[in-house]
Amino acid sequence: MAAICVFGDSTAWGAYDTGAGGWVNRLWLHCADNAREIDVYNLSIPGSTVEMILDRFEAEAKIRGYDTLVFQTGGNEAAYDKNTKEHVVTAEIFEIKIREVIARAREVTNNIIFVGFNNCDESKTLPVAWCNLCYTNKYIEDYNNIMKKVCVENSIKFVDVFGLLEDDDLDDGLHPNTKGHQKMFNLLKSQIL
Repeated sequence: MAAICVFGDSTAWGAYDTGAGGWVNRLWLHCADNAREIDVYNLSIPGSTVEMILDRFEAEAKIRGYDTLVFQTGGNEAAYDKNTKEHVVTAEIFEIKIREVIARAREVTNNIIFVGFNNCDESKTLPVAWCNLCYTNKYIEDYNNIMKKVCVENSIKFVDVFGLLEDDDLDDGLHPNTKGHQKMFNLLKSQIL
């Protein structure tokens, strides 16, 4: 049986999808409903950054017998502090860490997929309601482009979801709601399976 391990942040984890638990869980349900010989493991943690993923993905994937590794990151790194204006992770460090994920993932599999971060509704994200972090479409797109560039250079599949969602797909301005996760699943299932 094949295994897909997904590592990401709160979006990949499924935050705000009260209908089916997020796009990754929908992927798992799709495989189960269609009797596909694929296990889908959602190993995402809200608030994750690429550094946090680097700290744990190898060990967590290994015990699950992975075939494919999927990474969704970039949104939390692109955020900046409302007061200091400093990014959670600089663009330069982000690029270095994405390269490191690819190098280490390649040691265990050639089936590697990166999923970009979705756009946001800036009327609700400057800052977000739960902390002093600000998210803008410009910076999210900048970090997505860094990830895409590194993936292209390394012949790694990159699935761009930026611009896929409308403002009414984002209840809190950042996380997809049930409708938004369904849109992401509709795009991603053919790219991952």
